[in-house]
Amino acid sequence: MSDLLSLLKSIARQMTFDHCLPIFGYVDNSRYCNTNMTCLSDKNFKMEIKSLSRTILICLTTLYTALFIILSLWQYYKTYTLKHEYLYESEKLRALESRCKSEDTMSSENTKHLPNNIVKDILEVLEPENRVGKALHKRQTSSSLHAMFQQLLTMQESILEQHCTSSNGTVCSRGIKGQPGTKGTKGPQGLSGVKGNHGMPGDKGLPGLNGLVGDPGYQGPLGPQGDKGQRGLPGLRGVPGMKGEKGLKGEIGDPVIMGLKGEQGSQGLRGQKGDIGLNGTPGLTGAKGFKGQLGEMGQKGDQGPKGPDGKVLDEDCACKLKQQSRSNQGIQVGSKNIVIDCKNSTGLFGLVTWMKDSSSLDPRVKLSSDKHQLTIPDVLPNDQGNYTCFINGRKIATYELKVKGITKYNCDFEAGDICLWKQVPSDNFDWLSHRAGTTSTATGPSHDHTIGNVRGTYLYIETSSHNQNEYADLVSPLMTGNQDRCLSLWYHMFGSDIDQLEIGIIQKNQTPANYLVLQVLSGDQGFQWNRMNVTLSSTSDFEVSIRGYKGKGYHGDIAIDDIIVYDGKCQN
Repeated sequence: MSDLLSLLKSIARQMTFDHCLPIFGYVDNSRYCNTNMTCLSDKNFKMEIKSLSRTILICLTTLYTALFIILSLWQYYKTYTLKHEYLYESEKLRALESRCKSEDTMSSENTKHLPNNIVKDILEVLEPENRVGKALHKRQTSSSLHAMFQQLLTMQESILEQHCTSSNGTVCSRGIKGQPGTKGTKGPQGLSGVKGNHGMPGDKGLPGLNGLVGDPGYQGPLGPQGDKGQRGLPGLRGVPGMKGEKGLKGEIGDPVIMGLKGEQGSQGLRGQKGDIGLNGTPGLTGAKGFKGQLGEMGQKGDQGPKGPDGKVLDEDCACKLKQQSRSNQGIQVGSKNIVIDCKNSTGLFGLVTWMKDSSSLDPRVKLSSDKHQLTIPDVLPNDQGNYTCFINGRKIATYELKVKGITKYNCDFEAGDICLWKQVPSDNFDWLSHRAGTTSTATGPSHDHTIGNVRGTYLYIETSSHNQNEYADLVSPLMTGNQDRCLSLWYHMFGSDIDQLEIGIIQKNQTPANYLVLQVLSGDQGFQWNRMNVTLSSTSDFEVSIRGYKGKGYHGDIAIDDIIVYDGKCQN
């Protein structure tokens, strides 16, 4: 295309006469102008030449297509005409043969018959196996369709003439016109011709010019109102703002003229808590009550069902089941991993089950895979009782577990109260009794430690409505000094805003503000209950304080459960 443009430019410059071009106009400073004095730049001139070339090419392609269609129709017409001419000549040959046969029958006896193979000879011409057919076949492959049909008609006439003019044949003359014969039956439909080869695909046309940009459409009608969206999830609770500073004191008004009443001042700062009052004197012990009368003897119960047969050893001996009952001297409260084994000496095999005081086991108790052993992970006061194992419903043995060190200071909070412990007024807020998870997300336990499910109760501090560094105190009853004790409790400290948990003692006649810190835990300790042991030692009477601090945010809930105090120093 670039060569064509260069050629057209050179021709245009050579044909310039007085700066005028007969076709494109004239050239002015490398610009091409038409007779209407409309000048084009070199770039626009190239675009005009491209458009003109494209138009000429489309016209030539259309003309070539029209000529091809006309030639194809002419070829089809000539073929159709020769085909009908051939059929007509074939009908003439068959009519001539029938006439010759009829005249031969009416002639004298010395007249020889017209050979019956006239048509056969003609048809043999079409067979490529014979000599004439082979020559014709060769000529057919090298000549045109029109010449082939013309040569076929000439050969048919030549053969007919040989048979009619030879000495062995009879010259057939036209006889009397016979009656028209009956209309022949319609022949079977001919076979469909072979499908021709696909034509060669045409050349790809040139891309058309881009159309003009259409006018912008009108704005469509307003669609129907969409369905109301679902209500979003409630947002997280915001951190409470800091308390504002106290405003400045206003100026004193003129004593002569009474000023307007000023606005109410802001609330003053909270005063310090007062000292804890002294413990009252213990009351007198009440007199022992009289022994009640012996109750009437109950009625005899119904006879129980018959037990299973004993294991047969031989014909004269049967092994009876021996019930075992064992007890120990007592397990210290707070002991860990106490194992009770169902020792089976009866020879029975089957399903092993356990019961404690005619009830199901505590969820904390773990059973081995074969159910023959149970393990108490940490002994609590409520673990005391009788543990019985059964095989296939039959009692095998009963074990009595005694728990030592149960004191009035122990509390598991399952009764919904805080036992003998107390909340004090000198702190900023109180410990709360709760079940299941806390009200804040991503902090606090999901269940208690005693029972291990949502039915159990524990204490915790709620940190979503208080200020940082504020705390809650839980204080024990007064303990006597000069005696070592061990405080054991379970704590749960999970959350990004966990501050700290402190254990301390308050000497008698002292305030909680002057208590002695014994142990401190700070920060996130994981999403599980953990155990803490603290040895309590003092020369004077004292109280134990469990203090939980609020951190910088509301993800700082601290929980405690299963407080145990027993004599002696703590042992690992």
